[in-house]
Amino acid sequence: MNSQIFNQDITINKRTSKLENSIFLTILKKIEQLKKDGVELKTEFLLTTNDFKKLTKDDIQIGLKGLMEKYIGYSYCDADSRYTRVFFPYISFFSETNGKFNITVPPMIINAFKKNSVECSISLRTFFYFRKRSSHNFFNLVLKNNSENISLTLTIEELKELFNIKDEAYDRFFDFEKALLKPLLQSINSHSNYTLIYNKIKKGDAKNNKVTAIEFLLKNNALIQKSAETNYLIQLVKNNIEDYKNVWESINSCINDIGFIQCKRAILFLKENNLTLSDAELINYLKRKGENIEEILQLNNHTLIKEKISLYKDISTFTKTIYNIMIGYNFYYSLNFKFLKDIKEFQEGDTFFYRDENYIVFGTYLENRGSFKIFQPQ
Repeated sequence: MNSQIFNQDITINKRTSKLENSIFLTILKKIEQLKKDGVELKTEFLLTTNDFKKLTKDDIQIGLKGLMEKYIGYSYCDADSRYTRVFFPYISFFSETNGKFNITVPPMIINAFKKNSVECSISLRTFFYFRKRSSHNFFNLVLKNNSENISLTLTIEELKELFNIKDEAYDRFFDFEKALLKPLLQSINSHSNYTLIYNKIKKGDAKNNKVTAIEFLLKNNALIQKSAETNYLIQLVKNNIEDYKNVWESINSCINDIGFIQCKRAILFLKENNLTLSDAELINYLKRKGENIEEILQLNNHTLIKEKISLYKDISTFTKTIYNIMIGYNFYYSLNFKFLKDIKEFQEGDTFFYRDENYIVFGTYLENRGSFKIFQPQ
């Protein structure tokens, strides 16, 4: 995903009915539960009539048909000034057998729940929970601003135009606040990455003076968290870098591409194994998601002498293969306690790395697929 996205806009031209909205929220609840349970999110899943409270089988079919006919659209510009526009229905397909509904949703809806996706970046998921067009209009305005903290002051007239209501409507501010501002605050704080508060601006200092404008204060929690993650990782390498700004931006981009945990692993791998890189080398390493380890080892005057990528029955078979190959080089690592300790403690999903004056061994193992490389000094 490109980390620089601008001018995002989300449109829902035709509103869902109360029945359709109830069904769609049930589908979203199912997706959220699967994500919470750690299940890989897919576009197809199964629901039964029991999942849809107080709805008959016929009601569910009518609602699903309606969701197939209504569309959501979004657009954005990337850092290369490419304009992208996407349209998709709420539901792509469904079938029903004996009260069991096999439902397929567009991948854009699933992506909205995945951290490092365009759909997540533009806050698409938030719009799924808005019922009022006023919430859509206001939040689209918020999305134009990509800063961590947003201050936005709008007059009551500007808000009425944004909310698409007549000037004479809600003449009393009490009614305006109850019908529009408080539901807006509830929707955004409950279903978005933002925290919203607002202050009333009055004409004059008297307590009972007329409210003329609203100051909105928003915190972009996702950007604040991302900034904190980037700052944490740059502290790990700060003593070895000179171009602080470009390295900071590279770490930030790496977090966007592969997530904080993977980016942290890549940086810790360098730190724990004393692999010091120049700023340019570190930026290249992060740009390639920490995968150019061979190039880094070449900098240490090592040559690749063995490489293998294969499927293995289990992790013990994988580590035993590495051990047997090392023995084949007539270098008796069975007598090297550090090698035995490292290979014994290796766990699935980790990076295996061993180095001494004779060899470097680098390997990974995940879901029965293992790969390793063995290097020797030139």
